[in-house]
Amino acid sequence: MSDKTNNEYTFKPIQSIEFKTKLPAGTALVLEGGGMRGYYTAGVFEGFMQHSIMFPYVIGVSAGAANALTYISGQPFRNRQIVEHYAHTKEYVSVLNLIRYGSMFNRELVFRRIPQKYIYYDYEALKTSPVKFLTGAMDCKTGDAVWFDKSELTRNLEVTEASCAIPLMAPIVKFKDYELLDGGIPCPIPIEQSIKDGNKFHVIVLTQNKGYSKKPFKVNALAKMKYKKYPNVLETLKKRHEVYARQIALCEKLEKEGNAIIIRPLEPLKVGRTTRDKDLLLELYDEGHKECNDLIPSILSKCNIGEIQK
Repeated sequence: MSDKTNNEYTFKPIQSIEFKTKLPAGTALVLEGGGMRGYYTAGVFEGFMQHSIMFPYVIGVSAGAANALTYISGQPFRNRQIVEHYAHTKEYVSVLNLIRYGSMFNRELVFRRIPQKYIYYDYEALKTSPVKFLTGAMDCKTGDAVWFDKSELTRNLEVTEASCAIPLMAPIVKFKDYELLDGGIPCPIPIEQSIKDGNKFHVIVLTQNKGYSKKPFKVNALAKMKYKKYPNVLETLKKRHEVYARQIALCEKLEKEGNAIIIRPLEPLKVGRTTRDKDLLLELYDEGHKECNDLIPSILSKCNIGEIQK
């Protein structure tokens, strides 16, 4: 149900579900970013919510971390409503936004108006959840990844915004004593941090097809000018493809050893970082939902859970 006010849709809040199947300690959900490709991950979350499954540890960067908020708050189909009513619009993402506001994604709409006014986000459910949830961003001074616990998230979602702040497509976000950009630059797939934190089994959600390799970033004049005060940002951008290759190789090694399950798009991708086509976004969302459901028996088996608890 919705009412349209001032050309905006306002929805009745989606009540948070209770997660009845809690996976054991040492089990991690690891989330890649990818801009609008992140709606594949949002579809994966629908599978986990459908079967009332929650991880004890969730770590993500960029769109992975942003979409995980709705999963941890346990609000089924909230992310889908965002696709249906906002994500396909020019106000949500466009070159015009970049010209007007300095950001391809309308930060005020995405991180404030939608969650606080239009498609309500249950912030209290996030705060009271027992899940350990880490959001990664890049410290512009060092070029390294920094990790923020969910206890540091505010209603204005500055940490989430920072994690999604794609270089050259969004401004630097200031939070506490940090100046921050996209967490997917220094750490595209946060598998190494998950291992460092002691996890033994990982469900890894990727947003690229198998065999994808990231191309080297070409540091152009615009990047040099924009980040002249932050040389470590440029150095991290230069190395991103190498880090991505290393982390993909580690994920696939863990899967081969039986210590991970990778969920990633099986159909050829039709969605890019800034795609707005609603039909394509919903198709990707539904693919994520289906492919998660297909792998849930394997995940439960790896976690020594014979069947979904009712």
